[in-house]
Amino acid sequence: MRISELRREVSEALVAFAWDQWAQMGVSASTGRRDRWVADPEALLLLTFEVGRDDPRLFDEVLDWLVVNERLISVQRIRNLARDEEDRALVEAALGWLSRWRPRPRLAARATGAPAGDGATGRPLFRAAHAAIQRPDDAFLRHGLLRAHVAPSHKSQAPDLDAPINFAFRIRHLLGVGARAEVMRALLCSDAPRLSVFVIAEAAGYAKRNVQEALTSLARARVIDSITIANEQRYGAPRDRWAQLLHLDKLPALADWPQLFHALRRILRWVHEPGAEGLSDYMLASEARVLMEELAPELRFAGVAAYDSHARGVEYWPQFVETVRAAVSAVS
Repeated sequence: MRISELRREVSEALVAFAWDQWAQMGVSASTGRRDRWVADPEALLLLTFEVGRDDPRLFDEVLDWLVVNERLISVQRIRNLARDEEDRALVEAALGWLSRWRPRPRLAARATGAPAGDGATGRPLFRAAHAAIQRPDDAFLRHGLLRAHVAPSHKSQAPDLDAPINFAFRIRHLLGVGARAEVMRALLCSDAPRLSVFVIAEAAGYAKRNVQEALTSLARARVIDSITIANEQRYGAPRDRWAQLLHLDKLPALADWPQLFHALRRILRWVHEPGAEGLSDYMLASEARVLMEELAPELRFAGVAAYDSHARGVEYWPQFVETVRAAVSAVS
């Protein structure tokens, strides 16, 4: 398989996945999916900001959703989950745009971008953009991203809190937007009866200290319990009682979205790198191996089989393609 074919396959699958997720969360779109897993809003935003560079309408409708649902999102958490400068530029540009359209916004960009003047330039936000942009959007230009000025479409709605995918928002309405809500989401939706602080922190997207404080507080309130196993504290929650409290027959399933979505963002950027088409088969396979060695721990944490192959040279490329497909199939 050529890298151009892999690029198209990955991009199309992730764009379709993002539309299906957001359509269930209040974005103006139709979908036949009714997922039983609980979404991770900030992790999904980070993935969508990258995936949306191949679909401007998706990117802009998610911005519109943020205008309506800003108070359900944690700016601290999305910044915690942003892993590199590319993530951070997209996040701060989106937050800067939001502060323009949301009266007295709770989410606001950090004042790190340079003022955008008439001669300001940037790299295109959207990968297929070719036409000259007459009126760049200042919020994005401040963070080095060039796109046309955009206004909200005013089509988005609040999430349907009865849908399993929106369980995170329901917990946030109950416990507030913060570490406690994310701790409870992890404890209630995991298929493991008890979780360590490390596993909870990986799902929660907050520092281990914040997670430990939330766990201690919830344990003192006697809404969760803990036991010590092999000198390690493990935490659990009475799921039947929580389900009864929330009037649910069944709690939704938890997936390791932060780890999987970060790996998918890296893969998507890698297949879009300029000059990849000109690499020899050997060099392409070699760079693919380097990338997968970096991403394998996160993929395995998310339950994706990342081949630990001893294949040499160009023989590694087909195994890389299969690993990428496995990562994409985990969401689609």
